[in-house]
Amino acid sequence: MKLNEIGFPRFFFLGTCALFVTILLVDYAHKIDSNAIKELGLDKILDLARDKFIFRRQNIPNLLLTSATLPFILACLFFTTHPGALVGVGIVAHGLAWKAVGGKAWAHFAASAVAYVLVELWKLAVASKALRDWRAEIKKAEEGEGGGGGGRKRVLILYANVGSGHKSAANAIEEALNDREPGVAVEKLDVLDLCSPAFVFAMQTMFQKLTQSLAGQHMLGFLYDMGDNGNEKGRVQRALEDAAGIGLAKVLTRFRPTNIVCTHFLPCQLVGTLKKTSAVLGRRIRLGLVITDLDLQSMWVQEGAVDVYYLPREDSDVVLKEYERQGREKREKRKRKKSVVKLPKLKDKLSSVSKSVISGIPIMPRFARAADKMIEGGGFKVEALKEFGMNPNDTRPVVVVMSGGKLIKRVFENSLACKVGLRFVVVMGRQADVRGILEKVQVPERHDVTLVGFCKEMPKLLAAADLMVGKCGGLTAAENAALGVPIVILDPIPGQEQRNSDILLESGGCVKVNDLPLLTKRLEDIFRNNGEKLKSMQRGIKKLAKPNAAYTIVDDIIGA
Repeated sequence: MKLNEIGFPRFFFLGTCALFVTILLVDYAHKIDSNAIKELGLDKILDLARDKFIFRRQNIPNLLLTSATLPFILACLFFTTHPGALVGVGIVAHGLAWKAVGGKAWAHFAASAVAYVLVELWKLAVASKALRDWRAEIKKAEEGEGGGGGGRKRVLILYANVGSGHKSAANAIEEALNDREPGVAVEKLDVLDLCSPAFVFAMQTMFQKLTQSLAGQHMLGFLYDMGDNGNEKGRVQRALEDAAGIGLAKVLTRFRPTNIVCTHFLPCQLVGTLKKTSAVLGRRIRLGLVITDLDLQSMWVQEGAVDVYYLPREDSDVVLKEYERQGREKREKRKRKKSVVKLPKLKDKLSSVSKSVISGIPIMPRFARAADKMIEGGGFKVEALKEFGMNPNDTRPVVVVMSGGKLIKRVFENSLACKVGLRFVVVMGRQADVRGILEKVQVPERHDVTLVGFCKEMPKLLAAADLMVGKCGGLTAAENAALGVPIVILDPIPGQEQRNSDILLESGGCVKVNDLPLLTKRLEDIFRNNGEKLKSMQRGIKKLAKPNAAYTIVDDIIGA
């Protein structure tokens, strides 16, 4: 395995940059009382350091503090997936630096970088050997001498738990696979579990924080548009993401999949790096990428690595082909500058395009079953209404309200202001304090209200509903389309939500409310004239319905 398969040349750069901050604490460390080390309960570590490095006891606390070892350890815990090994190597490296030159900041900066690189080298060596052994087995099987992974499918489903949609799509594929092909070897993994705490913090915590403020939402929209310009990722961003490659390589060599399905572009990028640099693994692994939004952003396109794209709608195929064409042109232009001799070979390599399947966004199979029951007749809708405590003979439309966060009270109040009599089902999720707030709101006699906590029966709830009020992620749009429930989208976040709402608007399956006071008027417009607009919206959102998307993906995996 080549070193650049897992991005090794970037590790030294990342390690030195990430740990440089710890060296800035050297001056401050001089001011700390050496007795503080005892208060931290590190006497055993001090004794071990004294025995191993033959330092005088009075110098050891000064060593640990002056050389920024303690801040270094904290940084290690944040920037590596192997903190124990890195702490051990770090103490040794700092000890040697202290013995050689004393408390020089540059020496301990170098010691930090060396320790980081040594640990990553060890991880790389272990992963390299495992991959090399696996490749040898594959070659042996291809030559007809036995060994290899056998003929059965081994499916690895990878996702990144950034928002709920990617994980939900992975769960849907897993359930459909077990339903269609019982006993198949399948494993599901969150690729963020292989990343450092620092990277997870940036991907998850910072993302959630940004969605909670207006400025943060517009920042997300700006970043989304920046990533949709057809350009490749920057080197620093790519390096940070590739850092999880070693951990993923270990997973691949343990599970040895024949098929990998990704519901996020990050794991797809990591697997694609291995496939593009190893012809043997490229033949062994069939890589599929599932698009989990109605809009296809260029960041999802992994030119030259993905074998099959599972697309949400027909128009996505047109966009995909254009992005692939742009990618080929840019790569060809870049290679032409480096070497004219290699250009013919490059053209041959880039002439093949990925397969695309118009599958839809995968949703749990129970949504498909609910959609089938709705087609069979009205009995399932009656059953759903009864389950949520509503009278099937009541002719008032049912509106599901799913707005979360601090706005739920305002959304609820504006909905109740509608002059048309409605039945509201308010899904509060896991917000335990919301029920008490909503119960205090006075409900007009023309309306009926049902408060629901975390809803485990979303297919039945949507079967009972005529309209939904809330946000619009890709999975939400797919679930509503499957049951024919249009959406009143509340102030979509710039980026994915904005693009999803635009596509739903094109189909006629939603209305968008950017200013909350207009919610009341929009509801009245929808239900005016015996709900003519509602019926039109229901027809519109059904145009995007692909309730069997998960089974379509599974059938392609099994049949490949």
